Amino acid sequence: MPPRKGAVNRRGAARREQILDAAVDLFARRGYRGTGLLELAERVGLTHAGILHHFGTKQDLLRAVMARRDAELVKAAHEFRGKGIFGLRDVREIPESETLTRLGLVMRAESLDPDAPLHDYFDERDRATRDLIAGELRRGQDAGEIRADIDPDVKATEILAFNIGLETQWLLNPAQIDRPTVFRSYLRALLDDLTRPDAPRRPPNPG
Repeated sequence: MPPRKGAVNRRGAARREQILDAAVDLFARRGYRGTGLLELAERVGLTHAGILHHFGTKQDLLRAVMARRDAELVKAAHEFRGKGIFGLRDVREIPESETLTRLGLVMRAESLDPDAPLHDYFDERDRATRDLIAGELRRGQDAGEIRADIDPDVKATEILAFNIGLETQWLLNPAQIDRPTVFRSYLRALLDDLTRPDAPRRPPNPG
């Protein structure tokens, strides 16, 4: 009796996840350009054609890998949105795994070339992240909670740049860099600066 369609679909989904697991690891260590599909196929016990059966092209596989990373980032952004900048006080840990952090940095470095397949991906997501942070800063300014003499767009760029720099330092020397401690220290200094009592305030928006 041939296998039922549901069982075949489940096996196919499990195989896709196995390929994605291996691709995330290889891309994180060697980059997209440095990873060959033949090596990936050998890692998961498939042929080159077997990989293409599940993902079509190497770029399709890359998009699926980054979609997995996006799922964690979208969750974190959803939790932050609407809480205001003071919601950062509740942050105790950095949720992204070491492998996904490394993946993001390696892919970002490869994407400095304007012709790289993920150049627009990182540009658009960085813009969205800056816009999200700047929006929360403006809400704080409108509420009179955050000093009025800062440029939210400039501060948002600074915050994003700090995080990327911290990730890089941590991955270069994880034994020396205590990432959560440094992250929380920066947040405390950031919030103290944003809420300095002697800094000018915008009158709270009655709406």
